[in-house]
Amino acid sequence: MAAAPQHDLAVSLINIAPPVAGFSEKSTFRANRLRPALSGLGQLARLLARRQIDIVHVTTTLFWATPREALVLSLCRLAGVPTVLHVHSGNQIIAWRDSLRRPQRAALDAILRSASRVVVLSGELVTYLNRELPGLAVTRIGNPVEMAEPAPGPPVFPPRQQPTRVLFVGALTPKKGVAELAEAVLALADVELALIGDPGEALDAAQGLRMQAALAGLRAAGRLLDGGEKTSDEVLRAYREADIFCLPSHREGLPNVLLEAMAAGRVCVATPVGGIPDVLDGAGALVPVGDVGALTDALRDLAHDPQSRARWGQLARARVVDTCGTAVVMAQYRALYQELK
Repeated sequence: MAAAPQHDLAVSLINIAPPVAGFSEKSTFRANRLRPALSGLGQLARLLARRQIDIVHVTTTLFWATPREALVLSLCRLAGVPTVLHVHSGNQIIAWRDSLRRPQRAALDAILRSASRVVVLSGELVTYLNRELPGLAVTRIGNPVEMAEPAPGPPVFPPRQQPTRVLFVGALTPKKGVAELAEAVLALADVELALIGDPGEALDAAQGLRMQAALAGLRAAGRLLDGGEKTSDEVLRAYREADIFCLPSHREGLPNVLLEAMAAGRVCVATPVGGIPDVLDGAGALVPVGDVGALTDALRDLAHDPQSRARWGQLARARVVDTCGTAVVMAQYRALYQELK
């Protein structure tokens, strides 16, 4: 939004999905979102009636939001206004669509085809949709990341107690790979783990207990730094206080925290899910989902090799500038809008 005027784009924002308190791995229907959604649809209808819009860009995660987005696309189609359906989810969409019954899947596919263009975050999803829905107009565009330095401020974490600090930023749930990360760090006596984020509800209770046990082991060893929630500037400073950024998630779209860590010049260790390989492959370490041994080996190698960390950090920053810098992404949006007008 803030960068749009610099690229000759006038943007009106209609929020039909306000954020909710807390985080859960479940996709659930939330009745308290109905009123904001209806209010937002009313705002959109008035703008369409006044013919004040050239393009409607709808951001969505699908799942429970799909019927709402279908209404938006229908309104725009009736008004003759082109639409971009921007799916901010990753590999979890594939498993979800494949699990749907045939009538539900057909309805979802019809909604996807009703958009003038579907934008996704990963090459994996482009390949899947091209195979499953031949002829669908689908494009990959990454999330934009600012390259600015954080505002000055005090240290986010206390002075380090170990030679190497690994940082994780995100919801503290098993699906983010927190259990594997804690177990891997626990196996490395000279490494500490710093966490930013609040705990969230886990889909699998056993995996939640496993995660808590691993974190408790690190806490007892004095090698766990619980940061809780932080401001955006504090998060940006935290990247620079760490040696390695790690996101061993089981499912992702294109996580902004990874892009921010890359922009900060941190070496990154992550799993090849969603759009992560599109930006990190060749500029960081990719380990299989759920593989504690591979994750431990990757962290050990980097912990003991500061020169490699510096080299990978430089590569990561250069890669994110080239692929996800704000100017690059806004130019892609602008070209897409011009094509659809």
